[in-house]
Amino acid sequence: MLNNKPLRKTKLSQIIAASVGMLGVVVGNAHAQQIALLDSGVDPARNFNTAPGFNYYTNSDDTSDVSDREGEGHGTVSVRVASEAFSGDIVPFVVTDGDLTRSNEGQVRVARDNAISDILGRNSIRVVGFTWGTEGVSASAAPLMSDLSRAGKVIAILAGNEFAAQPNALSTSSFNLPGVIIVGATDTEGVLLATSNRAGTTAERYVAAIGLPNSEATNGGTSWATARISGIAGAVFLQNPDLTAQEVVDVILQSAEDRGAQGTDPVYGRGVILSAEQVLNNVIGPVVVPTEPVTPPTNSGGGGGGGGGAILLVGGALAGALLLSKKSKTKLEKTLVLDSYGRGFQVDLNDHIEINDGVLHMSEFFNSLENKSIGNQFAIPSINTDVAFAATALADPRVDFVEYFSTPGDRGIEDRYTNLSVAMSSKLSESLSLSAGYQVSPSLELGAVRDLDTHAQFGSSSFVSGQSFDSVLSGFSSQANTLSFRYAPSAANTSVKLGFVSIDESGLYKQQSLSTVLQGSYQFADMGGVSVKFGQLDELGSVLGGGAAGVLGVENSVTYALDISGNIKATNKVSLVANYGVGRTKVEASESSLLNDFSTLSSDWYSLGLVGNNVFRAKDQMGIAVSQPIKIRSGAVNYSVPDSRLINGDIGFNTERINLSDTNATERNIEAYYRTMINSKMELGGFVSYRQNPNHISDFGDDAIVMATVRWWQ
Repeated sequence: MLNNKPLRKTKLSQIIAASVGMLGVVVGNAHAQQIALLDSGVDPARNFNTAPGFNYYTNSDDTSDVSDREGEGHGTVSVRVASEAFSGDIVPFVVTDGDLTRSNEGQVRVARDNAISDILGRNSIRVVGFTWGTEGVSASAAPLMSDLSRAGKVIAILAGNEFAAQPNALSTSSFNLPGVIIVGATDTEGVLLATSNRAGTTAERYVAAIGLPNSEATNGGTSWATARISGIAGAVFLQNPDLTAQEVVDVILQSAEDRGAQGTDPVYGRGVILSAEQVLNNVIGPVVVPTEPVTPPTNSGGGGGGGGGAILLVGGALAGALLLSKKSKTKLEKTLVLDSYGRGFQVDLNDHIEINDGVLHMSEFFNSLENKSIGNQFAIPSINTDVAFAATALADPRVDFVEYFSTPGDRGIEDRYTNLSVAMSSKLSESLSLSAGYQVSPSLELGAVRDLDTHAQFGSSSFVSGQSFDSVLSGFSSQANTLSFRYAPSAANTSVKLGFVSIDESGLYKQQSLSTVLQGSYQFADMGGVSVKFGQLDELGSVLGGGAAGVLGVENSVTYALDISGNIKATNKVSLVANYGVGRTKVEASESSLLNDFSTLSSDWYSLGLVGNNVFRAKDQMGIAVSQPIKIRSGAVNYSVPDSRLINGDIGFNTERINLSDTNATERNIEAYYRTMINSKMELGGFVSYRQNPNHISDFGDDAIVMATVRWWQ
């Protein structure tokens, strides 16, 4: 797990291992990793990657193949098929004279045990393949096998070719040792060869692989299947040289395709391996996006970001420069990720990122139209306090017009859909009042729509995006806990407010913030008013509303903002509403992030619109707004994307300084709507939303939504 900070995307909890098109990244010094095959030798004329071994059958340095099997030699075939997956050196040990009649069984056992003793002194040999069959176990074999296991070698043992329900004696006496894997043989389709011994009691450590010498052959055995698994084990070590022998075996066993009876069974054991890619490209989650050069420890996290819910969420203010520009998208296309065994894979990280840009999705818009509320209020005269509460049952998310216009069921107020909100106001003295809210809209406390006339059915406004002509100081959520103190001298048009806004959406957008706001207001009698706000927004794990815990996350950020907002009645029915703000943000980078060394970010935003009630007929509402969401005007960050594994296993990074204001465009939004009650039951509505240069990038075209709605109020 990513330090262990999850690589995440909202509404998703599937690991990146579910992706397609990942390619295993082979790393490490191939010549420092070796596998040994105990067989009949190798044909030196074939020029395989081999290192000096020994002939323990004749006690000589000559490791030429003594067999003529398949016209190549038994051991030569073993080296060839092992080399299909493994690019390092193969060390041949000759333990036979090539006689398959087993008349020399005793001498073969002695040669085998001597070869094991030799291998114990060779640290570069990581895998030992027992690819020449022997039925018996000598007195010295058992302790030698234990020594091999303690030395951290992967031990691949052929199951044998005796048509038996149980593997041979060496397998059954050794399979419980750490690092041991027992290998049966299949044809190219994964069907066990008739001669291959079955899994039997070794099923938990048994896997079958192709045992034929080539695709045209019909005869083969567990020797060549074991050579293939040995080569694959060596290749897994090349993916991550720091793995233990048992971890390599686990990777192979977890990559097997289930055959026979479901699950582990006494015939196929854990299943079949039909290709090296089946193991080498099998991403075993959770995954890690490394953020430090040193490889994180396997199965324990550290030095990375991402993991179980492996999707990223990035705020709209940063998305253009970090994700959507052509240069940044290319940068992320071959991001190196590590699975839980520290093996490297390349993935297009663009496919695992969602932008939290504040734009309302269609389903959420329909949800807002369909919610039901019940509420009440009461006064406590003795302490000059009013209390209001409401329970709102959100409708099921709508995904298309067919569902929206279908007759809704009678949902009522149900716990699983309900949001409870409570608001309280208390007059502490003639000039001082206190207000508090639980799960209320912060815009109603600090936004410019606060002082607008409220429609009985439609509220303050009904913009598709949820536009509220508000400051970033209100946070980036439609629900918050608020507390404010307002001082308004009697008979004066001025007031001062000190407010606090707390947001905790750690379960949804990973947003947690606390705002402290000082607001001064002036009212133009009944014609509207203007407010100036100055304050501080502290965000935990996010920047300007983009909750991005994990590899694109931050430790925290602090934004100091100055905001001017106001509303003026253009007529008795229509008000002009406006907001403009600037901010400066200081960011503390996370140790487990690809982003570091932020400079101070400067940003601005604005919105301007008209909102009216009862404009053309009784019980209607209309609105039009033009806005620019938060745009970073200056600021930079070091952006380091892992893209390679070095020979020593460390991580290589593609690092550059990104100008966060360099997004080639500025987003501007235009919205309009009209809603009217035809009678006490029926409502008609029209909604238009147009986004020019979404997320301040011009490369992907503009977005537009046009909708007409009909509602029947029950």
